[in-house]
Amino acid sequence: MRIKYEVSAGGLLLRRRESGFDALLIGRRSPRVWTLPKGKVERRESHEQAALREVHEETGCWGEIVTRLNEISFWYYVGKLKHRKSVTFFLMRYRSGEANNHDHEVEECRWFEIGAARRAMKYVNEKRLVDLAADYLAANPSTFEEPRILLPVVEQKSS
Repeated sequence: MRIKYEVSAGGLLLRRRESGFDALLIGRRSPRVWTLPKGKVERRESHEQAALREVHEETGCWGEIVTRLNEISFWYYVGKLKHRKSVTFFLMRYRSGEANNHDHEVEECRWFEIGAARRAMKYVNEKRLVDLAADYLAANPSTFEEPRILLPVVEQKSS
């Protein structure tokens, strides 16, 4: 049997709220299947570059990589061709963009409170990524704080 190997990358894009975090999910098909944005790593592209590009293409939003979460591998069939796909996922901090500016491959893109996102997601392995992100955030609480810009103090001379 012929096997096609695929390498992809994607991200869990989070934005901070006063009481927690929102996660950006993409929806496909009807009934809606909620998943994380991901896609093929192109030639001469790192996993990180592919993840940032795919998240932007599928969600309309730009993120910044915080850390690598995990790699998920799975098998599927298209006709008689067996596929083995591995996807490296990154935790990302939202930087800019609008979720309604996604590409044609996605029917819907929506922000969910992180717990609601986990419940809405279809795939168990992706739900585990949310758990890993929550563990990371609990261990690194300042990760999503905005950096403070410190301006130099200028002393004024009295005349």
